[in-house]
Amino acid sequence: MRSIVALLLIVNALVAWSPSVAQQPANVPAALSGGESSQLSYTDVFMGRNTRGPYLLSWKGIRLRSERVVADGRALRRDEEYTIDYSAGALVFTQPLRNGSMAQVTYEIDSKTAQRNPKTLQMPLDMQLLNAARGKLALTGAYSAPLDKPGKETTLLGLTGELLPTGNTQVSAAFLTDVSARGRIEEKSALRLQASSRSELAEWTLSYLTAGRDFSGASAWKVKPDTDAFSTSLKLLLSQQLNVSLGFQQSDTSGARVAGTSATLAYNPAEGVRAVVSYLNQQNPLATVATTSAAVTMHRGALAAGIERHTQQQQSLLQGRSEVTTDRLTAQVSVAPNTQAQALLEQQRLEGARGATERSTASLGVTASPTRAVQLRTGIRYDEIGEKQQTELSLGLEAKPSAAYRLLGSYIQRQGELGDRTTATSLRVVSTPRPVLQLETGALLETAGERASLRQDVLLALQPWQGIRLETGVQGMYAGDREGYIRTLRAQLAPNRTWRLDATHRLRLTDSGAPPETWGVALSVTPSQSLSLTGSYTRNPEDSKGNIKQQEQAELRLQAQTSAITLQGSMGIRRDLLSNTSITLADVALIYRFSPLMELLTGYRLNRQQTSSELAAHTYRLGYRYALSDVFNVSLEGNLTTYQRDRIFQPNQTEYEARLKLGVKF
Repeated sequence: MRSIVALLLIVNALVAWSPSVAQQPANVPAALSGGESSQLSYTDVFMGRNTRGPYLLSWKGIRLRSERVVADGRALRRDEEYTIDYSAGALVFTQPLRNGSMAQVTYEIDSKTAQRNPKTLQMPLDMQLLNAARGKLALTGAYSAPLDKPGKETTLLGLTGELLPTGNTQVSAAFLTDVSARGRIEEKSALRLQASSRSELAEWTLSYLTAGRDFSGASAWKVKPDTDAFSTSLKLLLSQQLNVSLGFQQSDTSGARVAGTSATLAYNPAEGVRAVVSYLNQQNPLATVATTSAAVTMHRGALAAGIERHTQQQQSLLQGRSEVTTDRLTAQVSVAPNTQAQALLEQQRLEGARGATERSTASLGVTASPTRAVQLRTGIRYDEIGEKQQTELSLGLEAKPSAAYRLLGSYIQRQGELGDRTTATSLRVVSTPRPVLQLETGALLETAGERASLRQDVLLALQPWQGIRLETGVQGMYAGDREGYIRTLRAQLAPNRTWRLDATHRLRLTDSGAPPETWGVALSVTPSQSLSLTGSYTRNPEDSKGNIKQQEQAELRLQAQTSAITLQGSMGIRRDLLSNTSITLADVALIYRFSPLMELLTGYRLNRQQTSSELAAHTYRLGYRYALSDVFNVSLEGNLTTYQRDRIFQPNQTEYEARLKLGVKF
């Protein structure tokens, strides 16, 4: 019994640690290339855990540009949506791969040169030992086991604590050590200390981190092994008008030292006047960067003004010496109760190994409201970079002559060597002559040299009865000899709180043909507070940039709740109309409460992708929570994930996850 408890405490808790550690794939080897060729094709499957990665492939030494990455049935673009290290066999997504999502990576290797990536099972430990008003203490750690290298297990154990000696002082510490590694304890451990204190005269913070060269948990702490880092800051409140801030930070990683110092002086001699002087010096083995800035701002009555100088000097071993100086003057004044003027003057000078470059900017703008119903904006801007200049003129109008009409207009003209001659003119009218009727129309004309483009749109909305709204609109686009139209129809029905229906239809027409039509319908039914049902169907949806995805999507969600049972379920089907790829997602969870102190959670999740072959992941969940008393509670959760390819079970790819939590309240 003791061995079982010890095993649960050490190995059953994956979620808290896994986002910081490289994720392992469920590898599905594909058929070999023909003949005696040494080229092999492999397919790895990942289940998302809401992290960007890195995700380790089964092999390293991958053939360049041989990979194809598909996430939830959609092919991803290299260097835009993911990056890959071919030599290390590591994949990193631009956006986190969400929980429940499935990614499929197909790639080629040369069996004569490629090597297997190690597969590692990561399981963390998190157990609360003390939770008092003045302090907390917890046992933490993780168990790591390479599945292909028996005897190479790693066990990290340590303590985390927090101390509140007073209401304005806080101290926290965390210590981890690799109990299975050999060597001195300082080489296989890491320590992090943080402290802060505040009083009426000063604010102080301190942070210290040290990690040994053999500390295996360095990636989880987002540090490098053999690192010592220290930082501190102090803010002195000398008076109500004057305060000083000082800071210092230094890190030493494998003998490479980086250090920085900062100082800031803020002075408020009178109400509405503030002066700030700051200095920052940063040094590393390759460069030294010093930044100095001084700024004075003033706000008196109708006038607000500021002047600033910012200088950055850099001495680099690779690029030599460079200096950037920026002078800026800003002002805003209320000329009249309803009229404000803004001005900007900026001069920037860059000096480097290639000589000196100057840039000048001047702008003036006026905003006026002669009446409550009219607002006018006008401005002019001048930019000069070296021997090239550009002038920009802008005008804006917003008028509301009555509660039923609103007029918006703008005009922008740019002329000069930086952008040649471009203009943009827009006009829009919004009319609501009746509560049940809304009419909106607008036009935008853009010209660049001899090229011109025009966009026009009209929208008509009717609300004949409460809870019913009908919309129709047409948008036209003209660019030279090219024309295009978009026609939109939409209906919203919500006569009561029980149900709601939304339906849309969009049709594009261009001179090159008619792209697919977009259809969409969504239904929401809530007969009571304890029951809700939603469903939707979309064909050829559009993304945020207006690009049509030739797909079919259908989704159904259900939630029901009673005093003892909560049922949650969802099912979605997505089919790519071009590649004939089909994705099925299903998720069901049932929570049963035996009593206010005890509950049981069961669940099932399905992720199936079908193209020329079928990949499926089945996840089974089971959880239990029991509160022994108001002081002590225990919870245990576990997941089992199995994979199938063409409905053939892959026994070597089964994944287990478990978490055990013990809580004590004092």
